[in-house]
Amino acid sequence: MATAGPDRAMVETARSLSGWSDLIRERFVPLDITPHGAPDLRGAVRYRHLGRLQVAAVRSAPQTFRRTRSQAAVADDDLLAIGVIADGTGCLEQDGRSCVVSGGEFALYDTSRPFSWSLDGTWDMRVYTWPRTSLPFLDEEIERLTARTVTRDSAIGALVTPMLHQLSDVDAPDLSPVGAARLSGEVAELAVIAASEHVPPGRAVHPDDDLFARIQEFVRDNLNDPLLGAESIARELFVSTRTLHRMFARRDLTLANWIKELRLDACRRALCSHRWEHVPIGQIAARHGFTNASFFSREFTARFGTSPRRYRQGAI
Repeated sequence: MATAGPDRAMVETARSLSGWSDLIRERFVPLDITPHGAPDLRGAVRYRHLGRLQVAAVRSAPQTFRRTRSQAAVADDDLLAIGVIADGTGCLEQDGRSCVVSGGEFALYDTSRPFSWSLDGTWDMRVYTWPRTSLPFLDEEIERLTARTVTRDSAIGALVTPMLHQLSDVDAPDLSPVGAARLSGEVAELAVIAASEHVPPGRAVHPDDDLFARIQEFVRDNLNDPLLGAESIARELFVSTRTLHRMFARRDLTLANWIKELRLDACRRALCSHRWEHVPIGQIAARHGFTNASFFSREFTARFGTSPRRYRQGAI
């Protein structure tokens, strides 16, 4: 059953375990659901969209959500997600870690890999999800950040948590399409920063992590170079182009596509910055390495759902 809430959000309810499973699959991704006690479940999901970001409030009885390896393997709708436990207690497990979340704390998880949420008490979980393809983060970067509790009393948590709560509030303001798209990306950036601050120092996961980090830094510092590519990067960092491509392939990436995504994101930020408001769009694209204006416009529209010109008009 679906109804419209006072904030123009949609509210959907389920009155059985099968209906609840269908609702969770429709709003998020397929999950195995195990009740803690009663064999049947009821629940409700209230949700709204801000650009590519879906903001949802989920309530039900104690249960465990589990994303299996086979479910993750066949999915083509992977999501980056934040789970905020407003009431009750949740235990998140992913990527070899587990964390307990309660009292307005939150944690990141990624539906492209197996995970589980075990929820107890009368729980209220706020779930913020983005399509993974809409974000510029590396899978390896996100894998380091999952299942880490971001506490409300930490320096960054004290800033991000109230913002997340307001986004899910019934009185959350409506935004223009461009404003919503802009806010969606900024919220994801802040959540990743918050989770990064809760990663303890430790040894690299892979032997080439230090080199890969230097590659990332060099690329980000040279996005304005139209000749930036495998040969210039390999020459600068004294590696072969074959080694370079192998490093990206092991992370399920291609170097060219990753550079393009970073450039698009940099252009998006410039288009909504007052520092660049008098700079022609073509010059912004060129300054971030796009030498073909038509190609830039086409790729920007495909990535952000609107043309560069319309995006700027709504943001400035």
